[in-house]
Amino acid sequence: MIIWGYRVQDLAKKTWSETLNDNVLGVAAQVAYNVFFSLFPFLLFAAPLLALVGNKQEMINGILSRLTLPPDAMKLISDVLKNLVFSDGAPGLISAGALLAAYSGSNIFTTFIDALNRAYDAEDKRGWWKKRFIALGMLVAAAVVMGLATYVMLAGEKSVGILGNMLGLSAQSARAWTILQFPIAFVLLTGFLWMIYYFLPYAKQHAKQVLAGSVFAAILWILATLLFRLYVQNWGAYNPAYGTIGAVMILLTWIYISTVVILVGGELNSEIACGTGATKSRAGAVYAGRIATGENPGYPSTEIR
Repeated sequence: MIIWGYRVQDLAKKTWSETLNDNVLGVAAQVAYNVFFSLFPFLLFAAPLLALVGNKQEMINGILSRLTLPPDAMKLISDVLKNLVFSDGAPGLISAGALLAAYSGSNIFTTFIDALNRAYDAEDKRGWWKKRFIALGMLVAAAVVMGLATYVMLAGEKSVGILGNMLGLSAQSARAWTILQFPIAFVLLTGFLWMIYYFLPYAKQHAKQVLAGSVFAAILWILATLLFRLYVQNWGAYNPAYGTIGAVMILLTWIYISTVVILVGGELNSEIACGTGATKSRAGAVYAGRIATGENPGYPSTEIR
């Protein structure tokens, strides 16, 4: 089967092979551990911004009602969000207090920089300050995406209802927004993953090529999250006696699964950049030629930004 000029079977086999060779499962454990400890500083950074969307309690309930996290992990995040959003000092966090939160939260993306560079076999020559600047930019982008997703899920439906009344549209037209929420949220997720794959690794890539891995990772992440939620609710052996520790275990496991999905998407993009499975002999010819001679195939698309 050929999609976008690539033989899916060859691309899938090579992606799986490189996933094992690059020890994605092991690397994902390291990344997930760092992400877990950077998650709450990120919420510290993002919560005051999310509180600007509208009614605080409505915002929290709306986000939690649409999350696909297992219940225990959802409760853990819910408690943290409520403490941050309803804190008297929350508005002040946007200024001085947010600097520390921004630095700590950006560690999420510095860990992904290292992990994706491994997927591309790229030796990152960017300075520490440049990588930190990119990570901070991604942190802001993540907060913006969360804000947009929150607006789409909450305020969007109300806005369409008000607009519908002004224009004399039927109630059914306004309800159509409920159906459109999820495709829009999927586009936001895919777009954010595209930014991760395009800006974080030390590689020069074509924007269209990066889109394939972004769509793949978005779909796989949604499926993996839903399956994990189903497993925890029905067959998971998490004893309620564990309390908060059990919730932490579930959240960390979910972060690990999400990290694996993101890194596999990066492996897919790296193979596409090499021309693996391509029906036309572009970069793939160079890649295949190096394999045939026993030379380290490298990454012909990996160039200095």
